[in-house]
Amino acid sequence: MKRTAFFSMLVCMVCALSLPAQAKKARPASRPLPAPAVQLTVPNAEKPIELRTLDIHTEIAGRLAWTTVEMMFHNPNARVLEGELQFPLRDGQTVTAFALSMPRASGEETMRDAVPVDKNKGRLVFEDVIRQRIDPALLEKTQGNNFKLRVYPLDPGKTRRVRLTYSERLGRTSNGGALYRLPLSYGRAEQFRLAIEAGGVRRPPAMSRSKTAGLSSAGLKLDFHKRNGKYSARAEAQNVRLQGNELVLTVPAAEEGITVGVRDGTQYFHTEIPAPLMDALPAPRTLAILWDASLSGRTRNHKREFAFLDAYFAKVRNVEVRLQQVRDVAEAPRSFTVEDGNWGALRKALESTVYDGATNLGAFDVKTPSSLFFLFSDGLDNYSAKPLAAPNAPLFALLSAPGADVARLRGLSTHGGGVIDLGASSARAAAARAMRFSPSIAAVEGGIAETVWEMSPEGGVFVVAGIVHDPSRPLRVVFEGGKTVKRKFPAGKTNFGGVPYLWAALKIARMEEEYELHRGEIRRLGQAFSIATRETSLIVLDRVEDYAIHGIELPPDLMSEYAQWHARRLQQRGETNKLAWVLHEWEARDAWWKTDFSKVVPVEEQERKHWMFEDRASRGCIECRARISEAPVLPVPEPQYEKHAPARQNNTSVSIALRAWSPDAVWLRRMKEARAEDLYRIYLDTRPDYENSVAFYLDMAHELEHRGQKALSLRVLSNLAEMNLENRQILRVLGYRLLEAGMPQQAVFVFKRVLALADDEPQSYRDLGLAHAAAGEHQLAVDRLYDVVEKSFARRFPGIEVIALTELNAIIAAAPAPLDTKRIDPRFLANRPLDLRVVLGWDSDETNIDLYVIGPDGEESSYHRHSIQGARMSPNNTIGYGPEEFTLRTAKPGKYRVEAEFYSHRQQVLLNATVIQLDFFTHYGSREAQKQSVTMRLKGQGERLVVGEFEVRK
Repeated sequence: MKRTAFFSMLVCMVCALSLPAQAKKARPASRPLPAPAVQLTVPNAEKPIELRTLDIHTEIAGRLAWTTVEMMFHNPNARVLEGELQFPLRDGQTVTAFALSMPRASGEETMRDAVPVDKNKGRLVFEDVIRQRIDPALLEKTQGNNFKLRVYPLDPGKTRRVRLTYSERLGRTSNGGALYRLPLSYGRAEQFRLAIEAGGVRRPPAMSRSKTAGLSSAGLKLDFHKRNGKYSARAEAQNVRLQGNELVLTVPAAEEGITVGVRDGTQYFHTEIPAPLMDALPAPRTLAILWDASLSGRTRNHKREFAFLDAYFAKVRNVEVRLQQVRDVAEAPRSFTVEDGNWGALRKALESTVYDGATNLGAFDVKTPSSLFFLFSDGLDNYSAKPLAAPNAPLFALLSAPGADVARLRGLSTHGGGVIDLGASSARAAAARAMRFSPSIAAVEGGIAETVWEMSPEGGVFVVAGIVHDPSRPLRVVFEGGKTVKRKFPAGKTNFGGVPYLWAALKIARMEEEYELHRGEIRRLGQAFSIATRETSLIVLDRVEDYAIHGIELPPDLMSEYAQWHARRLQQRGETNKLAWVLHEWEARDAWWKTDFSKVVPVEEQERKHWMFEDRASRGCIECRARISEAPVLPVPEPQYEKHAPARQNNTSVSIALRAWSPDAVWLRRMKEARAEDLYRIYLDTRPDYENSVAFYLDMAHELEHRGQKALSLRVLSNLAEMNLENRQILRVLGYRLLEAGMPQQAVFVFKRVLALADDEPQSYRDLGLAHAAAGEHQLAVDRLYDVVEKSFARRFPGIEVIALTELNAIIAAAPAPLDTKRIDPRFLANRPLDLRVVLGWDSDETNIDLYVIGPDGEESSYHRHSIQGARMSPNNTIGYGPEEFTLRTAKPGKYRVEAEFYSHRQQVLLNATVIQLDFFTHYGSREAQKQSVTMRLKGQGERLVVGEFEVRK
């Protein structure tokens, strides 16, 4: 980001949320690394930023904890500052909430919660808002388990509060207790408050170790008292200096059980299962040590690493060691012989290591045979052309620094290896673990779903989390080898709010082991749970319009203000103003259509010129991320209406291949195996079990039609009109299927009912207009489609006006006789033929379905990414029905794959699944136009289907 307009500052907030920060010099292995005080420094600033208040609240439930840290900073300088807080987290810690103080007109302030946003979009929005001198804040996950928080502005002489909440799994003591560690290296705080609550334990926590000179001098003590079934303690001080302090609590061992938490009506669980003792690894004849010697390697705790090797070689005694060190490139391997536990020569070589350069883990040689591999690294690979592959032998990754990319390291630890946290266990315990195969879980069973698990880095314990479906059925964990552990779900209404987030974080961590294969699901989970991931960030904006302009979900405290703001806009805009607003969008689309995209080339970030298509539907801008070499500024010519559909201007041929819809539903199994003459009787026999299922009727009708019984198919389909009377969602499904079945007049009837039920939704007018067009009623079609443009609606369907105008013009051009267009503003009359067009709609309100088109070169067009070839995507419709549209004026030869994805929903969906309707068009708006439609079903969040493809030939 350019910083010519403001000054920046660095906030080293390592201590606030994590293990103590890494030091440049290694420290004794018996002590954790202390963290520096929170430093708010500005280059050339006269005065340091002051920490006015520090409030910490921790809730402990068994082996889980949820900590909230709220800090109020004061800027004593005469300059506006931008803050940047960078901090690592330990494995198992997850940021679950972030909030920033916002001033109100009354002079008071409120804490505004962050909302999730696509990571790239979040950064662009943050920087765009800063350029307008408006208050934003952005929390990003950088690499590994490292985070960055950017806050703007810190006004001269003013204060700003930041609140961060993180969930974590607690460490384990040698006697089975839980260990809670709270860093307190904040420097001087004018006011300090600490509150801790512990539930699910039989005795109060004990302060086992605390370097609390500042706390002691302030007379602070933590005395736990039992209240409402929990042990709680509070401490408060004025002008306290918290430097080099760490509070460590030993939580008495509780019964190994299951902790549950509820979010949005779904119950999640978390438990820890002791792992069985596994067989010993064969004594290695050769040991390969992979030593990360990059610049970041200097911050690892080498004393802990050397203590581990000391303990390991004392047990192994004799082994041939092959040492390979890697920075930006790999050094030549060196060989060492360890005899009778003496590894002095190897230690000397490691102690003399120069840490410098980038991290190129892919340069390690894991193909040379070895009995065992040790990898000493934080896993933060930033220079590898190809990632490091797992070797064909056990590999143990040794952790000695917070913020490591544990998911990457875990993915490399195959063949009975594992991740060992040297900061969570003694050197002897870590060495003993490295001499045995790591256990593995074969199955997790019971009344559960979507269960994930992993071996805890401190060893000896599996962390298991999932969704509870039937708490009456106990959890069963089956290990390889047959050992089984059973756990009963707790009775009563216990609810720990951090459990759902820990489940989501654990699932994300497992998927990050193969990140490139799971980026979409990681993004979806991050956004659904408001977790900062490699695909999502958390953002706070100042004004309602800032969220609306950029198409970002509003936080709860702005919902009522948004309704008032939106009502004012509708009142101020009126019909005439709306037409001007839609005209702006339409002209932007026209400018896109007239652009020669053969002159658009990708450029480097710092060199590119921005070409913006203004997207007033979401009232923001969609960036092409390209430059037009000859015309960086596009004029918007006056559109001219073409009275007749033109012939296509190129000599390409396009074919459509739709993916056959073959649902794997239990009710279809008998149908598929039955004779044709028995199909309808089987349907009747099956119906009592599924008579309230929309999917059942859709599938049965589809199967009957597929087997040549169309009349019976339409009969079965018509049952949708009987279900859940006046449910416009079900009726829309029925209307779409009738159009697909070639029954447009019946579809007109159905969509008229929908319009009567929901005349406040533009989709109702558009659906009816398209049904009229299919029935050959072109004038009625044009009239209803122009209703979409002319009438005022709540902005729940961004971009629908431009889509309706595209369809309106194509209908006018294709009509066999001239139509009455006097009602239509002539500036909207411009038929623009397209080689390819796809339109996606769906039946469930408050639901986000996304459209993707992957071109011949593999480039993906979606709601947040546009094709350099010139494809245009309509704005993302996130709260129901669609439509979303893909358009391409000039298609290059090759195949274009079309996919649809269930992203999220915000309601208790009445249907068993969300039905999607996709219309494929070739040479749209020309005399050679062709259309094919398909109706499919998405069963749940995260499902992504290939719907069909275009093939363009010269």
